[in-house]
Amino acid sequence: MQPTDKSMTVKDADWSWLSSYFTPTLVAARAYKLDAPVGITIKLDQNESPWDWPDAIKDRILAKVKDADWNRYPDPMAQGVTAGLSKYLGVPKENILTSSGSNHLITVILEGLAKQLTGKLVITRPSFPLFESHAQYLGIPYETWDLDETFQYAMAKLPKLSDGSMVIIASPNNPTGTSLPKKDLRDLLSTYPKVLFLADEAYYEFDDDPYTDLLSEFGNLLILRTLSKTMGAAGVRLGYALGSKDLIGHLGKLRVPFLLNHFTLAAAEAIFEHPEMGKFMERNVQNARSERNRMFETLVTKLKGVEVFNSKANFLLLRWPMQDSCQAAYESLMKAGIQVRNISAGPGLKGCLRVTIGLPEENDAFVKAIVASHRL
Repeated sequence: MQPTDKSMTVKDADWSWLSSYFTPTLVAARAYKLDAPVGITIKLDQNESPWDWPDAIKDRILAKVKDADWNRYPDPMAQGVTAGLSKYLGVPKENILTSSGSNHLITVILEGLAKQLTGKLVITRPSFPLFESHAQYLGIPYETWDLDETFQYAMAKLPKLSDGSMVIIASPNNPTGTSLPKKDLRDLLSTYPKVLFLADEAYYEFDDDPYTDLLSEFGNLLILRTLSKTMGAAGVRLGYALGSKDLIGHLGKLRVPFLLNHFTLAAAEAIFEHPEMGKFMERNVQNARSERNRMFETLVTKLKGVEVFNSKANFLLLRWPMQDSCQAAYESLMKAGIQVRNISAGPGLKGCLRVTIGLPEENDAFVKAIVASHRL
């Protein structure tokens, strides 16, 4: 397509009346934004896998996409992906809902379930910020389940629940790396049989205690997952939900048809059918765990006065006693070309930075830079 040789100005609307089309909470909320600074050579800010897919598998996917009819819509409900997930997880197809990443499912679940609650919505804090921001965008009131000072789940801090409530947890939790033990979730599911628990398990493969088997015991559990982390498929955009047949069936009505394009479908086929991808994921998990443990031990030893929180995910959380020191460390890393996530403005996260586990040489560079800044 040739660019037009003309330009136009779009007239601004009269916001005094147009604003009434949006909820006040959406108008007041800040949009999701990520920094994209120049000069970054080491990217440790988005919890991505540092290991890319093998070229042979990429070539197979590209050939599959090339053979697809681009003038035709893809499978409207991605039934092949659902079948692959069913075989991979050992979960029936009717209990799986696919999507273009788990972020989209957050909106679907809040729109389809949380807006209709007869009880209350409770969201873990601090946790993945999209849970709170999307609830705000949709004008859904909520309470928070605040983690304790060491970012552990504390039952005493859970707000009082009535039937018809919904509780959102994350395990391992982003950005803290801490988990809610399965036995504790089982107790909650049993104690509150008429409360829906949504568990974000985006990082579950890095942990040793996933919740999958609880689905066979409890109908009030809904699980969210993604293939972005351990499978190294952040650019593929594929996530899914697991839950009871009725729950998944009704949520599926809110899922946009044709959501997964030809590329995502071809990549998913490779994930579930190519034996090398299983080995690739296992190596990702083992390498991330090994590097995470090595970094944790090194940072605890060398960053005196800075709290380094052990993690069950592919990142570490660091907390400085003073916000100024945290900001200085962040700016020093940026000058060194190393980007981490500055989350110190988040609720309960004052003085905190989150660093993704990268390649060994990237982790070494991070440790060297952060230790040097700490000595200044």
